[in-house]
Amino acid sequence: MASFKITGQMKVKTLKEQFMNNFGSVLRVYCHHHFADDNVTLASIRGEGAIGGELDCGDKDTVGDFEEFMMELYGIEVQVASPDNSFLVDNNLELCEVKNASPNTNNAEKKRKKVVFVFNGQTYTTKGRLCFNIVKYYVEQNPNAALVTLQKAFNTATNMIVASPEMAKAIVDSNGVAGGDFYMKEEDMIPLKNGKAVVWKYWPERYFNPFMEQVKALGYTIEEKEV
Repeated sequence: MASFKITGQMKVKTLKEQFMNNFGSVLRVYCHHHFADDNVTLASIRGEGAIGGELDCGDKDTVGDFEEFMMELYGIEVQVASPDNSFLVDNNLELCEVKNASPNTNNAEKKRKKVVFVFNGQTYTTKGRLCFNIVKYYVEQNPNAALVTLQKAFNTATNMIVASPEMAKAIVDSNGVAGGDFYMKEEDMIPLKNGKAVVWKYWPERYFNPFMEQVKALGYTIEEKEV
């Protein structure tokens, strides 16, 4: 099983080399809509408001989820390309499959484009912040909500997308950090009538799509825009 750890101190050149060594394909890394300098670190080009940290990149991650996680963690746009760098591969492929990708797959000719989400008049560039603010908005509209109310309202494949800080700290992420998979900064803890709630950071399609179904059931409208 191929995998490697990405950190803020890693240089762009090293990231691309590690990606090729593990998955046999090209990773394009951008900074301000241009290719990033190979000799700078990821931390030095990190986007404003990005949370930083470490990311375990595994061969069962999908292309789309990996690109999303890089944007969420570092605010850095990346695109997975074919081994010869002639086309961008399908977002639905797992990283272990990209070296054998064909330009005939559905997303092979995707252009460099970014989707943002508009909710309640605000624009969000990542799924993580979108989902966090949907939960926060729900609490603002339902000030008597308890944690169990949130878990029922946003019932998905796992109720742990919304948890108490204590519950979140009981979960250790892949880097051994307690609560590391949640937004755990003090300003990100959502006040409840009987405590606080924290929200999951990473939203692959298997979590995001069911969550959006629940959001629609609540009557909320999310608009997606390409920018």
